[in-house]
Amino acid sequence: MYRIIFLAFAIVSVCNPLLPAQTPPDSQTLQLILAEVHLLRLELQSTAAAVQRMQILVYRIRNQMDVVERARQEHDQSQMMLTQSRHQHEQLTSEIKRQRETLDATQEVRARQAIEENLERMKNWLEQLDQFEPESQAKEAQCANTLRIEEGKLNELNEQLGQLDAQLAAARRP
Repeated sequence: MYRIIFLAFAIVSVCNPLLPAQTPPDSQTLQLILAEVHLLRLELQSTAAAVQRMQILVYRIRNQMDVVERARQEHDQSQMMLTQSRHQHEQLTSEIKRQRETLDATQEVRARQAIEENLERMKNWLEQLDQFEPESQAKEAQCANTLRIEEGKLNELNEQLGQLDAQLAAARRP
């Protein structure tokens, strides 16, 4: 019986120094796992921040697209008004020319007076169109410039979104 107790004591004494030697590898493994978890957490935070920036950019892009669309509509409207003004000018000029030819061919006094009054109204209208055209041209140029600026802002936002997308794609690669 004493032999068994002595043998057990001897085994425990011999094995006891081996136990601390096995603990450091477990501790190293835990440290490696902890470091890996820490890196994963940092990558997750970085990715989450990039996703949030991306969401903000998408929101800004949507708003900027609305601004660009309004600027485009205003530009289209100003172009249409300018085109209409020029078309009316051409029609009025040709109508004045036609009325002058009719006046030259007419001998009756009342008909000549009516044509002259009509010519006077058309000339006044033509003067108003002539005054309106520079304003229309300036408005069209201003609208075109605004549209270019807003499209430039939209392009910048799209470039930023592309850069963020590239960063996220690069982060996913091992």
